[in-house]
Amino acid sequence: LELEAEVIDPLNRCLDCRACESACPSGVPYGELLEKTRGIILENTQHSLKERILRFFLLRGLFRYTNLLITASWILKIYSASGLPKLITNTILAKLLPQPFVFQQHLLPKCSGKSFKRKHADQILAPLSIEDKQEDAAQIRKENLRVGMFSGCIMDVSEAAIHESTLTLLRHIGCEVVVPGNQSCCGALHVHSGDRKTAREFALKNMAAFENRHLDAIITNAAGCGAQLQEYHHLFTEATAENQKDTRSAADWKNFENKVTDILEFLSAYPDLLANLPWSKDEDIVLYDAPCHLLHAQKVDENPRKLLNSLPGVKLVVLKESNWCCGSAGIYNLVQPELSAAVLNRKTESIRQTLAQNPKASTIVTANPGCLYQIRAGVRSNNIDLRILHPVVYLAERLILNRS
Repeated sequence: LELEAEVIDPLNRCLDCRACESACPSGVPYGELLEKTRGIILENTQHSLKERILRFFLLRGLFRYTNLLITASWILKIYSASGLPKLITNTILAKLLPQPFVFQQHLLPKCSGKSFKRKHADQILAPLSIEDKQEDAAQIRKENLRVGMFSGCIMDVSEAAIHESTLTLLRHIGCEVVVPGNQSCCGALHVHSGDRKTAREFALKNMAAFENRHLDAIITNAAGCGAQLQEYHHLFTEATAENQKDTRSAADWKNFENKVTDILEFLSAYPDLLANLPWSKDEDIVLYDAPCHLLHAQKVDENPRKLLNSLPGVKLVVLKESNWCCGSAGIYNLVQPELSAAVLNRKTESIRQTLAQNPKASTIVTANPGCLYQIRAGVRSNNIDLRILHPVVYLAERLILNRS
């Protein structure tokens, strides 16, 4: 096929949600095919000025350097604290300014201005005990697991509660935790947009960061990052100059990928350890949304729901059309804002319908940062009274620590 608009445009409009993989009885790896094709398109066609700017400053600039991410996080933190986002969204400005710009105010992450990986770089964080439990922690925790935590790029400097909650839960079930200080962005956004060269660079950095640390697992709490880490070998099957320099075998990559586990999948494997923790018994109703790259790419379906359902007092309700994309899809909401908005509108309507049947629900949980930002923006812009949290933050909230 010639790389003309009739071919390129439909491929660029695809969300890459990979729901078609779940539906396909033949198991066609559509995500891999699409991403390789986008790589060919990137190398052989001209792109719009907007896309080139996004690629140069965001994908190849900001996400590559931790110092830049910290600086950007501080700027966004100050901007959010200034009150300007609320001024733009809650006044007449919301009607006067371009709608994509107004919506982006709702998308802003909660920035910390600090790097999680630098805070904990290369320390061996020991298991924690629950002070009010009579049992000796050593008797409860027989696994003696050492895990590495992947911090990512945007998540490393924003939504601090997600990483800190992940760390808390891992240590309280008895894990030693290591946060490699030299890890980098996973490269998922780069692969989605066709920039396989930069993604390979990140893959090699992350392999080097986590190897030789005697880890039982590499824990992720972002569905998109986890899916990318589990599929690094796809980047090294092509005959490129960089790949010729890679001395690692296919077995090395598979060994790395097999250790990558989403935090919800990991926790659900240790129900007895979780049961020994002191959980709040307060009644609550929680709505569950399944991120595409957790459900369709990583094939993680039942365990997160079982984990949340096991909490005392919690009634978990699966969101209507939970398996449908929210429209975030990496940077899709930036490069295809109108299509992204249409997809989000459907998700928002599903939330309304589910909430109508469960009016006492307090929270939606979803296990991917892009989905969290997107759904939170949809809820805020439609004045729906719900919290949007990552499941580990909700779990950590329910954990009663250091009781007297």
